Amino acid sequence: MRLPYISCLIAGAAAALMLGGFAADQKADTNSDNTRLAPQQCVNGGNSMTRRVIDKQTVLIEDGGRAALLTLTSPCSNLDELDKIGFEFNGSTQICDRRDVKILYSRFTERPVHCLVSKITPLTPEQAKAY
Repeated sequence: MRLPYISCLIAGAAAALMLGGFAADQKADTNSDNTRLAPQQCVNGGNSMTRRVIDKQTVLIEDGGRAALLTLTSPCSNLDELDKIGFEFNGSTQICDRRDVKILYSRFTERPVHCLVSKITPLTPEQAKAY
């Protein structure tokens, strides 16, 4: 008599775990921007000629032929034109994906703050000139 009750509990628990895992996967997919730039759109951060703060959360980088806007995550949303901007690369200096680089910024003599990139937006040369 107790055996059917226990197997129902086990089956219900297994179903709840599967649905919970599915919901977590769906949420992760909608919250992350997993787009990777095409190779011809990647910016060489090691050869960047321009590093300009556009607004409190966005940095423009150019390498002489390609340009992109890097949008930073919310803890790092207080940039201004007085900040010193640097890069910490994950692998090569090619920036094709938001995980390829972290932005370092500091004011005056403060220690640099590490900022994650939430989004990379490639720009054409004409679009970059507008900034």
